[in-house]
This record gives sequence, structure tokens and C-alpha cells, in this order.
Amino acid sequence: MSESFFFNQIYGFALSGSTGRILYRLKQIDCCYSVYPNNVEHYLEMLLHDQPPYVLGLGTYSGVDQNQIRIETICTNQFRNDYVNDNEKQKIKINSFLSENSQMKMAKAMGNSHCNLTSWKIMQLIHQGKLNAQYTFLHVPKSMKPWVATETIDQELIELKQTLQ
Repeated sequence: MSESFFFNQIYGFALSGSTGRILYRLKQIDCCYSVYPNNVEHYLEMLLHDQPPYVLGLGTYSGVDQNQIRIETICTNQFRNDYVNDNEKQKIKINSFLSENSQMKMAKAMGNSHCNLTSWKIMQLIHQGKLNAQYTFLHVPKSMKPWVATETIDQELIELKQTLQ
């Protein structure tokens, strides 16, 4: 299969400065975007227009297990102390297109931050059939060296592309 098949296939976004540096170093990402609270809707419109088959989100975390990147498997409609579009908590399962390895593990604790809110909005578009994409969100430990995270994520994306060939 030709390399052109993969052109604009994997869109990536980062939600913070340190993951932004990681995102723009990834060789396997076809379109990079830094998402801030004031441009989330613009990014969602871009996804709807371009319809990339894969969307990868990056954010940082400072909790336990600082030795592995977390592949988030659940997002909720919770942002800070409120619920988005409802009066009660809702969950959506995220079926990651990346796999666990010695540097990456599955996790279920996205929290109620911008990472969760952005993931919720993307997953809503996917569930509504408006965005025909697979989605993965990675929480990169703040203590992880950027070049380690970059190498780990790029290797997983290479393996994904190899399975698609």
C-alpha cells in the first residue's frame, strides 16, 4: 500500500504546553493542533470537516503511576463540579486504537478536567455518527522525559499503521 494512503489519517491534539512539545515531535501524526479552552469548538469543527479516521489526544497528569503513559478508556460528561448537558453523570467508553505495552497502560480515571471535557465532546460526535473516527486519549506523566514519551507513542503509531497495510 502506498504512503499516500496514510496522508492526513492521524490527527493529534495536545491540551498543555509539555504535551504540545511531544505532539509536534511525533513523526507519525499527520495533523497537529494545540487545543485550549477558547478553541475547542474550532478544533471540533475541523474534525467534522476533515473526517480523519484516527484522532489522538494528549494531556499531562501528575498522579500516581508516573512510570507509564495512561491510555484513557472512559470519559464522562463531568467538567469541574458540573455536568455537561445533563443533571447526572454519564460515561462513554473509549475504544483505544493503541495497545498497552511496558510503557503504556489502560486507565479509567480521566477526571473532570479539560482532558475529559474535550474527550467527551469528541466521543459525543462519534456516537452521534457525525465524526467517523476512532479516538484515543493519552495522559503523559509530567515526570516522563519528552523524548521517551515521543518514542513510545511513535512506536505504537508505527505498529498501528503496519496493521492497516
